[in-house]
Amino acid sequence: MSETSSIELVNKTAEAVEVTGGLGMLGINLKIFIAQLVNFIVVLLVLWKWVYKPLVKLLDDRAERIEKSMKQTQEIEKRLAQSEEEYKQILNQTRTEASAIMEQTRVDSEKRKKEMVETAKLEVQRVVAQGKEQLKAEKTSMVRDAKSEIVEISIAAAEKILRESVDQKVSQKLAQEVVEKISIYETHK
Repeated sequence: MSETSSIELVNKTAEAVEVTGGLGMLGINLKIFIAQLVNFIVVLLVLWKWVYKPLVKLLDDRAERIEKSMKQTQEIEKRLAQSEEEYKQILNQTRTEASAIMEQTRVDSEKRKKEMVETAKLEVQRVVAQGKEQLKAEKTSMVRDAKSEIVEISIAAAEKILRESVDQKVSQKLAQEVVEKISIYETHK
């Protein structure tokens, strides 16, 4: 039985190989295989159209947004670097201008100080000159007054000498009194 059943089995297998073309030996049914292949292609097309394409589009859009964000980030970094450079330039320019203003202020204050010192010197010289002129005028006035008083005293002494017709002693005494009055007068002035 084993031999006959083996022969039958081989015959059945040979028939199946003829009908299926050798795939049956591998345990593959051609009709089921074709149906499964068609189902796989249909599922593949459905997945391709409604899953893969939207998924690829979504990924492409996301990659594009990321690339756009990267470009914007680079642009912002460039603008930030430019802004920092402009800030540094403005700061340096401001410092330079402030230094120039400070230097100009210092020069102006020195100039103003010199002008004020010169004005004060001129004012002092004018006051001193005016004081000297006033002193000269007062001295001249005092000398004139003294001369007129000396003349008056001399006249009075001469009149007294002449009235008394005095001798030489009295005359000397009167002259000495006149000299003493003149020297007292000059010391007071």
